[in-house]
Amino acid sequence: MIKILFLQPGYAHYREDLFSILSKRHNIHFLFEKSKNTYPGEENPKQIKYTFIDKKFKNTFIGLIYYLYKYKYDIVISSVSSSTRSIVSFIFTLISKKKFILWILEWKRPIYKGNYYRKLIKTIKYWIGKRIIIQSHALIVGGAAARNYAIILGKNKREIFTALQCSKDIKKQKNPSKKNIYNNNKYTFLFLSRIIAWKGLDILIKAFYLLKQERNDISLLVAGDGPSKKHCLEMAKFLNISDVDFIGSINPNRTKEIYEKGDVFILPSYELDAFYEDWGLVVNEAMSMKLPLITTTGVGASFDMIVNGYNGFVVRENSVVELYQAMNNILKCDLFELGTNSRKVFDEKNNYEKMANGFSDAIGYVNKF
Repeated sequence: MIKILFLQPGYAHYREDLFSILSKRHNIHFLFEKSKNTYPGEENPKQIKYTFIDKKFKNTFIGLIYYLYKYKYDIVISSVSSSTRSIVSFIFTLISKKKFILWILEWKRPIYKGNYYRKLIKTIKYWIGKRIIIQSHALIVGGAAARNYAIILGKNKREIFTALQCSKDIKKQKNPSKKNIYNNNKYTFLFLSRIIAWKGLDILIKAFYLLKQERNDISLLVAGDGPSKKHCLEMAKFLNISDVDFIGSINPNRTKEIYEKGDVFILPSYELDAFYEDWGLVVNEAMSMKLPLITTTGVGASFDMIVNGYNGFVVRENSVVELYQAMNNILKCDLFELGTNSRKVFDEKNNYEKMANGFSDAIGYVNKF
């Protein structure tokens, strides 16, 4: 049986089902660069064969080289075209005449800012990443936006396989016994994410302010924390907006409770300083909870998961006016129907077996040659 090495920066809990399915189908070993990462994970993944590089090597680059050369895998799968692990493993497969599969969510060419040398390095890595996308033996994309991006770059369509991004079904999460923390009798717009600049909470607060001038039956619930929280709090205070509630970080076990407090979910991300929303798994989560949604053209998931007027609206990124208009218009719709449609789309597209099929199809394709 062919030996496959799957490279990842770290273990993420929302990949558990995908990795488990792939492990049952293929002889695959997962190599994680770090045992602790910025997103929730654990140090003892179940039902898969894995190694954390940083538990055996102080330098993850050296560790990556060691595992690539020692175990002589037939196929290497990596992610993020311009990442060091992708560049190193791609070069390794060229030298050793092995097969290389790249998995990407990226769908925009980033605009780099900063000093000259930093921009130069990032530009060089982008150029290398572009070549890797084109020359990989197979490319796995997370959605329509990533697929279109790869085609524009020049990737052969026959070498592209789709593995639509999936999240856990929050609807199946058990509610804690604790008392609900948020109750009101108004339409509640919900923002649940890390509060960082490009997530667009500042745009949402401004749009909510405009709508608040017209109606008093709305509220804004903000769940999450991050470096931009202080700025957003000060903005809401300066605008003297009522019914804006910041509730801070949320324990992952209580996300269902928070989603239940929302009537409409909003993710208003936009591109900023080379950062953008390559997907946005909170979109999937909100849809699992039967919530209507408003997202922007800066959110990767919007191209696959949102149908205007059916389960929500997609507006132009970084536009306060368009977001305000969408918030106003969605309250004129049947929110129950929109939410029901969200769940229908979730049930159709948020499927880990189908996601794994994209990987298996890519593996089968490169194994023919």
